[in-house]
Amino acid sequence: MAQRSSTHQRGQEWEDRAAGFLARRAWKVLERDYRTPVGEIDLIVRRGDTLAFVEVKGRRSARKGHPLEAVSRPKVKRICAAAALYLAQHPEKARVYRFDVVTVGPDKTWWGTLKVRHLENAFSAESFYNI
Repeated sequence: MAQRSSTHQRGQEWEDRAAGFLARRAWKVLERDYRTPVGEIDLIVRRGDTLAFVEVKGRRSARKGHPLEAVSRPKVKRICAAAALYLAQHPEKARVYRFDVVTVGPDKTWWGTLKVRHLENAFSAESFYNI
């Protein structure tokens, strides 16, 4: 159980880092850990008329690969399904929406912290058919 708790804590830390990174770039965090019966979205953010559904992935080292490799076809499908429910419940929230990924690590900044990267339009709602 300690391992699961540690993994959960690390995931929360990465989400905190991603939310702070986006906030510094003028994105407003609307939702965190948005959960539905069909899937979960780590962050839902807005800047101007654009709504972004954000998946956050992190790695402390490259041993298990790059964080983007963990955004699998089934994961994309669940995120898209959860986003569809969100949009149905909040039609006023988005004129334009997209799916982004924020990665934390495994590489580090020159001062030693894990690098945060924001990949805009990482996939589309149709993309899980073509992966």
